[in-house]
Amino acid sequence: MRVSYINISGVLILMISALLNSQEFRNISSPRSKYLYEYRDIYLSSLRDTINSRIYDFFVDRSKISDLSDSIFFKTLHYNIYKYRLAEVFDTLETMTNIREDLLNDDYFNKRLDSWNDSTVIQYVTFAVELNILKKYMSEFVLENFKKTDTYRLLKNRLISESIDVSKMDSVLSRINRLGFEPINFYYRPNSIKEQYKADKFDITKFNFDELTEFTKTHALALEKAESEFNVNREIIVAILRKETNLGRYPLKYNPFEVLLAQAQFAIENPAYESKVRINNIKRISRLKDSAANSLYNMVKYTIDNSIDPAETKSNFVGAVGFTQFMPFNLYLAKDGNGDGHADLMNMDDAIMSIGNFLNANGWDRFYELVPANRGKIVKMILRYNTSDSYAEAVYEIASEIKRLTK
Repeated sequence: MRVSYINISGVLILMISALLNSQEFRNISSPRSKYLYEYRDIYLSSLRDTINSRIYDFFVDRSKISDLSDSIFFKTLHYNIYKYRLAEVFDTLETMTNIREDLLNDDYFNKRLDSWNDSTVIQYVTFAVELNILKKYMSEFVLENFKKTDTYRLLKNRLISESIDVSKMDSVLSRINRLGFEPINFYYRPNSIKEQYKADKFDITKFNFDELTEFTKTHALALEKAESEFNVNREIIVAILRKETNLGRYPLKYNPFEVLLAQAQFAIENPAYESKVRINNIKRISRLKDSAANSLYNMVKYTIDNSIDPAETKSNFVGAVGFTQFMPFNLYLAKDGNGDGHADLMNMDDAIMSIGNFLNANGWDRFYELVPANRGKIVKMILRYNTSDSYAEAVYEIASEIKRLTK
């Protein structure tokens, strides 16, 4: 069966190459080049519809996920090669092997495999196939190529409108040499809201507060300054730092430029989703791309203004930066806390001041005692930092316990 797959893939690649080089295709792409993108979008949409009408014929045997991934790989081969213009470079066998290995080692997928229904399994595997192709063939970042994109032109025009030298942006982006595609996964994980709620839940009686009280004492001067200047309880600031990055100890594995450059340029319009879901996803993807472009602009300004090496900047897998986990469009709220003239969110004193400034700028306009009568108001303001109800409630509970223990 494996040999058969490889033979089939070879035939398909030859057919696709012939299409791309055919006179008919050249007639479309050359004399009518202004319609090329529209043609591609229409054709890709048609391919997605065709795949969707056939992909659920596969039998989902959870003991043979590699067979399922192979089947979906070949079912979507034409679509992915055409979408990413890979006819001349695509290595079928190597790519298929990589996808198998990724799924076998995907903890997120394997922990949920038995609880998901067949449709969800097919959707995830179809997504994983395209994600792997992106990671293999599109992960190199070349500044000169990026300069030809609409995203670069948008960034350039915004900088010019603010009288900022565009060469400074080029200098920043020249430090980046790859794109990171892992963050895309976040936007397609089923039940992410339920999992966020579960992550925010904790049993306060089993929570270790020794580290929190010690942190509060160690950073007393910075916390006192933030509380005095922004009216935000020091315990709230400590609780947020605990929730976001475990007081700075949580390893931030990603570079926000790599994350955002990928989000701004690529997206997976999963063919396994039915048409209505895909339409909603496309709308959301458009918003995400716009948001990523805006975040890129703010990252560029942040690194320029604070003399930060873009290659050394750290974020989580969706581009949230530093100990505070600020999304890049909030980086204008970063504050210098240690007096060195720069606001570096990987510096704890700066992070403490930045959280205070963020909350103050978003409505925390006076000091509120951590007492039950103020709980509703405080939780409402924490929601401006993170919109999860369970997150805000957890921060309040942690802060109240720190207050009790440090009286």
